[in-house]
Amino acid sequence: MSRRSVSSAKKQDDFATRFAEDFETDALADRIADDLGADDQLARLCDAAASASAAGELRASYHGEDADHVEDVKEAWGILSHVARQRALEVVAEACARTIDEGDEWVEAGHRDADSVREAKFEARTWLQYHTNEAARVGVLEVL
Repeated sequence: MSRRSVSSAKKQDDFATRFAEDFETDALADRIADDLGADDQLARLCDAAASASAAGELRASYHGEDADHVEDVKEAWGILSHVARQRALEVVAEACARTIDEGDEWVEAGHRDADSVREAKFEARTWLQYHTNEAARVGVLEVL
């Protein structure tokens, strides 16, 4: 993979931090943060948004804010940022499903205690019940 821009990596890290902070159980929050930080599709979307932002700034610096296509590039940045956020929500849905499916294995392997996994699975189910669109997009509704 090519070297990523600082703004792209920061955007992905921000998703991982902010979305994980929405969860109370460490088992689920840790899974979400790890998965968001490692998701290659999210990385590419953040790269694309960062590139669009840089291209817009460069075009505006050369030709002024009112130049042709500056707004088009800003719109592209907005669309790419939105799609990146949607991918981040999909990753959260996948992490919730994995927590439900694999949580008992974490207990058996000694990685987590049974009470924390039970709470994480409950929190994951609750999140998925409120975010069925994201869960449907990634095909994890069956865990409910």
